[in-house]
This record gives sequence, C-alpha cells and structure tokens, in this order.
Amino acid sequence: MPFPHLRDKQVLAFKHVMESGTVSGAARRMLIAQPGVTRLLKQLEHDVGFELFERVRGRLIPTPEARIFYREVARVWMGIEHLSDTARRIREREVGGLRISAMPLLGMTFLPDVLADFAPAHLDARIELATFRSTQVIEEVITQRCDVGFAIVDDNDDRVVSEAFRLDSLCVMPAHHPLANHERIHLEDLAGETLICFETHDPLRITLDRLLEDTGVRPRRRLEVSLALQASRLVSRGLGLAILDPVSARAFGESTLALRSFEPNLGEEFVLLTPRDQPISRLAQDFIMTFRQRFAQLTAIT
Repeated sequence: MPFPHLRDKQVLAFKHVMESGTVSGAARRMLIAQPGVTRLLKQLEHDVGFELFERVRGRLIPTPEARIFYREVARVWMGIEHLSDTARRIREREVGGLRISAMPLLGMTFLPDVLADFAPAHLDARIELATFRSTQVIEEVITQRCDVGFAIVDDNDDRVVSEAFRLDSLCVMPAHHPLANHERIHLEDLAGETLICFETHDPLRITLDRLLEDTGVRPRRRLEVSLALQASRLVSRGLGLAILDPVSARAFGESTLALRSFEPNLGEEFVLLTPRDQPISRLAQDFIMTFRQRFAQLTAIT
C-alpha cells in the first residue's frame, strides 16, 4: 500500500473533531460549513486506509485507530507550534527583542536585579526572562529560542559558545553570631554549630559531608532544605548557619546576615551560553556586559 498523502486541512479537521467532539464544533473552529468537515474526514479516512469514526445514535465515536492516530497528530502539532513560536522569537529578536533563559539559582533573584539595571536604558526593547532546569536552558540556546542562557553544564557542546563563571562558597550566619567576628570561616569552625543542610543527593552537601567525615568535625544538623533560598531564609531567622553561594546568600540582603568566605572553597561553575551560529545582537551584548559588571560586584568579598 502506498504511503498516504495527508493534507493539512484533513488533519486539522480530524484534530478539531477529536477535541470538540462534534462536526459542528470543528466547523465553527475552521470557519467552514459542516459538509466541508465531513468531506475532509472522508478524504482522510481514504488516505490513511482505516476508519476514524463510528456514528452511534447520531454521535461520532472515535475508533481505537483514531485515538492512536490523534496522539501522534497532537504530538506533531505541538512541534509545529514550537516552530511557529521559534520563528516569532527570531523575528522579534531582529527588531529589538531579548529572551533570556536561566537556571533557577540565577533566574529567581539575581537576573531580575540585573534587568533592573539594564531595562531603563533600553525602553523600546521587549525583554523576556524564563526559568528552566539547566538541561532545558541548553536546549533553548541550541534551538535559538533564546539569545542568552545561564546553566550548569557537565560537558562542552560545540553548538554553543560558553563563558564560565565561578560561584565561591560563603558561610552565612546571623549578624550577631560569634563567628561573625572572624574574617574567614574554616571547616573546623563548624564543630558544634547548628548547620542547615541541603538534601543528601545535593552535590554541595555530598562534598561537605565527605570533608566533615574526613576531618572528624561534627556540626549539629536539625534542618534540611531543598533550595538555597530556603536555607538563607532560615539563617536570617536565626536558626543556624549555612554554606551557600553568593547569589543565595545575598538574596535577603545583609542587614540581618553576616557573610564570610569559607575554606575549603566548595563553589561551582555555571556558564553563560549563546548560540554558536547566530551573531549576538547589540542588545544581547549590552545585557551581557551589564551582567558581568553586576556579577563582579556580587562576588566581591566584603
């Protein structure tokens, strides 16, 4: 049997009937008469080679084959909408738009502050900030659905241009804590202190636990959190110490917190990503420059 030659209107009519449940509902969506929808469905059944609907008591009931076919239609349609969205974003970028995709660590607190500095100087620009997991950020950059991405990556990818930034580790404590008198906090200083910890599978937690075990340092552990922002909030309420990155450590300001550099350094790197085969717009270049300036200020140890 030859491969079916499917036409857009046939598939669209089928999709609308499946979603609305009636020919009349599909006709209204397509702005055509009901006989036109019926004709398109018959043509589609002929082309695919199997029955799509049964008429029971005046109603169209999808066959099992139609349900299987619809799942694939919905998946393909989502891909088409993705292409349309990508085209829109590329078009908007060409006329002065900027889309940024970022992992939550930066997207939730730090990048909004960067945009607060950046946006007033670019009043005519359309700017979007979206937050995703790092793997999705990388995909956004590769497919050019964004201009700039921020992510933690395991391996280099030759489809993107990356610039690495390091987040050093800080010990965060209440401003009145005795250790706030120290210029630098060492691992041994945690002995006997209440330490707010991340979940056991967190990379920073794993590294810190190993160092504590090797040195025999025993802090008290009562609170475990998923996010650095949670730990920072708990520290601000006087419930313990935490080892955090500078972004999370400064999220609530420093009026109630003391921030001290921590040894050994448990920091990690993230990367700024741009598409390799797409020239960076002037708007994106300006944003990256603002980001570098703001990040340098953030990571300066006081």
